[in-house]
Amino acid sequence: MRHARNSDHETFEKYLIENSHLSTSERQEILNCFSEIQLKKNDYWISKGETCNHLAFVNDGTLRIINEINEIESTVNLVFRNSFITSLTSFAYQIPSLWSIQAITNCEMLVIDRDNHFNLVGKYKNWLEIDNIQLLLAYTDLEYKLFSQFHLSAEQRFNKLFSERPEIFNQVPLKYIASSLGITPETLSRLRKNHLK
Repeated sequence: MRHARNSDHETFEKYLIENSHLSTSERQEILNCFSEIQLKKNDYWISKGETCNHLAFVNDGTLRIINEINEIESTVNLVFRNSFITSLTSFAYQIPSLWSIQAITNCEMLVIDRDNHFNLVGKYKNWLEIDNIQLLLAYTDLEYKLFSQFHLSAEQRFNKLFSERPEIFNQVPLKYIASSLGITPETLSRLRKNHLK
């Protein structure tokens, strides 16, 4: 992981303008609390067992959240640009992270440390609103993922991802996509081949 040479908060500022009621001065103070880092492909941002002290906004790139059992990895979820990411329970309660988070493409991220984040939450109700929205989105994403595993077929899960994020099939290794969908790489290859016919 390395700090970026050039600070580029434009994507994040646009996100804040479109998704919050922050004033210009509030937005500027918040932007100043974030620093930019870059991860190279395959770099780990957080490893399982570490305490997560940062919240990040993904300016560009894709990451995966990894579950590890007996040295066997599975991809729990994929996180894309214009999204927030953290190891939520670790960040909130300062306990060891249950997950690892790895860049699967080169990534540019804006990060804020935990103390600054909660200072902003206490200072600006509009930043608290963003925090609450992110918690709701995280819960909704988890709920839908559980629902899809129980109620949608492999083909339906594939079709939904393909319609929403077709570009990732050229950017992300298929084994990670398959794992995140709860299917085998062979099934994913077959579904993709059938879809492209």
